[in-house]
Amino acid sequence: MNKRVGKLVLRRMPPNFAIPADFKPFDWRGDFWNYERNLPDWRQPGVTHFITFRLNDSLPRDVVEAAKLEKQSWNERLARQPQPDELLQEDYAAWQRRTWSKMESVMDQCHGSCLLRQPELRCIVSNALLYFEGERSAMHGFVIMPNHVHLAASTLGDWQIEDVLKSWKGFTSREINQALSQKGHLWQEDNWNRIIRDEAHWLKVMRYIANNPAKANLREDEFTTWFAEKCSNVERVFQPVLQEPPPPPLYPEDEPW
Repeated sequence: MNKRVGKLVLRRMPPNFAIPADFKPFDWRGDFWNYERNLPDWRQPGVTHFITFRLNDSLPRDVVEAAKLEKQSWNERLARQPQPDELLQEDYAAWQRRTWSKMESVMDQCHGSCLLRQPELRCIVSNALLYFEGERSAMHGFVIMPNHVHLAASTLGDWQIEDVLKSWKGFTSREINQALSQKGHLWQEDNWNRIIRDEAHWLKVMRYIANNPAKANLREDEFTTWFAEKCSNVERVFQPVLQEPPPPPLYPEDEPW
């Protein structure tokens, strides 16, 4: 393990998180763009992303098919917009949050093969997530669950989050398939990706990552967590990031989505 990025730790209770000094919240007054046409999947340089990706068999087929049909219906509605409709996009984002909250609850029931219960396979994933630390990405923290991964990270230089994520998933898929002498798609193609809006949202995300194993009633040998040293045990006085109030929040206070 590269000493510069810390060491892997197994934790059931969350550490005392502190906002890192280089954290950049989403600037709703600044420049940002949509990664996918007509969909509110925003990108902005320097921000931190909350990402979830999962094994291909982590959800029952009926749950996946129902979500696909609903997403297809939403895509058709969004494609019919002569111009981007802000209210419709907000409704779509709310549907995304409800859907992923439901899927997260189902994933925590440990459906499917749960290959990542095996420590040696989790090690492949954790090493990949940290391999280009400080070059392509800056990891704040992650948890590797039996059938999915949560992480908070920002990209560096010209790297885009979708390219870094593709690299993580591609490499780990090849390595894990080789270790198991199998072929085929390991990870589900879709990912959950949200820009972390502000300091309060960052704390909510990090606590969610830390608490997910306890929420799923996992034993300590069934998951792996890692948190950057800059994100814990650091004294920092909270300072408001914006000088004027942002738009009213649209998100439930008890969820990281």
